[in-house]
This record gives sequence, structure tokens and C-alpha cells, in this order.
Amino acid sequence: MRNYDHVDGYLNKLVGDIYAQPEDPGHTRLSQKVIDHWMSRMTTCHSVIDVGCGQGFCQPMFERWGLKYEGVALGEDVIAAQEKGHNVKRMDFSFLEYPDNHVDLIFARHALEHSPMPLLTLMEWARVAKNWLGIVLPAPEWYTYKGQNHYSVMNMEQIKNLLDVAGWRILWEDIKMLAPDKEKPEEILPHEYWLMSERKRI
Repeated sequence: MRNYDHVDGYLNKLVGDIYAQPEDPGHTRLSQKVIDHWMSRMTTCHSVIDVGCGQGFCQPMFERWGLKYEGVALGEDVIAAQEKGHNVKRMDFSFLEYPDNHVDLIFARHALEHSPMPLLTLMEWARVAKNWLGIVLPAPEWYTYKGQNHYSVMNMEQIKNLLDVAGWRILWEDIKMLAPDKEKPEEILPHEYWLMSERKRI
């Protein structure tokens, strides 16, 4: 028999790794870019949960496209988001307090790498989302495989496999590239993976 008390204890131990993610120009610009790229193609999407949303700075970006926005986060970001008037709730994105098929889209930008159990997290998102999952992942070729609160940094092959196992079918995929050194612009590396998936129908 599984003892979930142990899992709860392990997760509580990791709470100290959570750090604040205030809005900054770089994240804002990249978030706006991917949201506009996807929403311009998803005319039947009307609601979104932004998991690991930081201080909820993506709310106006989605509302611009007419979506009802909900954000979930942990730590200091929740208080900061609510003080700014953003619709952000304190919630662990691997244990969402929503019913099945609650929302059209789950949006996860630079979030899944913070899950110590990414496959189960993707399955939870498949439970809550009616239709779609939009993931933006930091490419390990650029960000490396380690960092504070980064437990699941994956390459493209790994994330594709987990999405498939968790019940997602990839619709669109993009790899955003950057030159890490201005003096060596020929050395282009993957910077972010963009993956829009739909729930598999069983």
C-alpha cells in the first residue's frame, strides 16, 4: 500500500527552494511573443489557467485575446500578484484544486522544470484541461540542467515522450534559437522549446 504521507513530507521539504519571480522585461517580451503566436491560431479558446504564473503578469496578455484568466503560484508571488489585482491563487500546480475539464487551456511557461514529478504533473494538467496545454521550456543547451528549484530540465526528446505518456498529442512545436556569445554569432543554441498540445481522446 502506498503511503502518501511520505510524498507530502518530501514536497514540504522542497518548499524552501521556491523563489519569487517578479516581472522583468525579458520574461514579459518572450511571454507576449508566445501568447500572441498561439492565441492568433486558437480562436475557440476562451479560458486559461497559467500554472506557475509568478506574479500573474501574463493576465493582460491573455485578456487581450478575450480569455478568462486564472493563475496559480506558490510563495511570495501570490501576495504580490493579488496586491496588483491579478487573479492568482495559492496552489501547487501538481495538485490543482479544480474539477475535471475545468478550463480550455493550461499555460505553463518556465514552470514544468520546477516539478519534482513532471509526468504526474502533466497527467494532472490533462485532468483539468478540456482541450490544450501550452508549454514553454528552458532548453538545457542554453540554461544547463541544474538551477535552484529546477528538478526536471528536459531536452526535446524527453518532453515529447512524457507528453505522449501523459495523454497529450503535440500540435505545434518550435525551438527558439539564440547566439550565446555576440563575438561568436555562429554558435547558435536552443533557448526555449514551445509546444502546444491537445488532449488525446480515449
